[in-house]
Amino acid sequence: MKDVIRWGIIGCGNVCERKSGPPLYELTQCRLQAVTRRDTAKGRDFAQRHGPCIYEPSIEALLARDDLDAIYVASPDAQHHAHTLEAAASGRHVLVEKAMASNTAECNEMITACESAGVLLSVAYYRRCYPSILAAKELLDQGLLGEVKELWINDQFPTSHRIDLAHFLLGDVAQLRVTEGRLPPDSHAASGQILETQHLGGARCTMNSEWRENHDIEKLVIDGSEARLVIDDLKAGRMWLVKGWSAEPRHQSPLPWTHQGLMAAVSDHFLGRGPNPCSGEEGRKSTVILDSIAQAAADPGDQWRQVDYRRASSSDQRS
Repeated sequence: MKDVIRWGIIGCGNVCERKSGPPLYELTQCRLQAVTRRDTAKGRDFAQRHGPCIYEPSIEALLARDDLDAIYVASPDAQHHAHTLEAAASGRHVLVEKAMASNTAECNEMITACESAGVLLSVAYYRRCYPSILAAKELLDQGLLGEVKELWINDQFPTSHRIDLAHFLLGDVAQLRVTEGRLPPDSHAASGQILETQHLGGARCTMNSEWRENHDIEKLVIDGSEARLVIDDLKAGRMWLVKGWSAEPRHQSPLPWTHQGLMAAVSDHFLGRGPNPCSGEEGRKSTVILDSIAQAAADPGDQWRQVDYRRASSSDQRS
């Protein structure tokens, strides 16, 4: 059995530079073999500094290599669909950056392409693998908060990531609505466009449907019937379990690179020794909600809208 995943990157830009690139050669189960980028000078520079790895002048040249097990699609969002289809057709497992695609129909085609090619697909919703979020999920699964009532998330990171955390922590959404009102605490403004999601388990999540990063401190609060969980900084791992007047610290150690937990989990999954941290089906759910937000914005009102995650064919969705 293999013990290392040999990676190629499509689009070695800022995300790879600051978040995801180093884990691909620092983790023992990863090896960064080759990268490509439209800007040749920047691509060669990245390969030289993050190597030893090879810069390839095109996606075709990268995918023609015979020493790659997986492709990390880190290109701009609008290209995720096409690049995932190309990578799957080459017979490599795929990790695609968020948001997974421009719309749900493209997500469907990406999932189908990977299934048809017999390769694995993961989506880079890396906050699922933060120590603070994993600890929060464990507390919820243990029932230490009692019946979960509400999740509040500030708007200091992208909407798609916040929607994904709502799925990860609370499960699937039954219905949603978009209204105007008071934003969650520590948002960039006091009021604005609010996304409310009612989840199948009964809990509700409230967040700004847009985002504006102004100090990079990502916060969330989960209210339960027995306790409240406050994560004061998702990245730094500062968190408290609050019961009555008592606040018990549950701090977690931060990761050296924000994608490190994700890259370790995805590589282990591709090696057949761990679960998929965010499958194509799971990553697609955030795009379903984003499409629903767009529909609600085009037809404003205070009504709740049912959420349908069923995967119809792309022709059905585009007709």
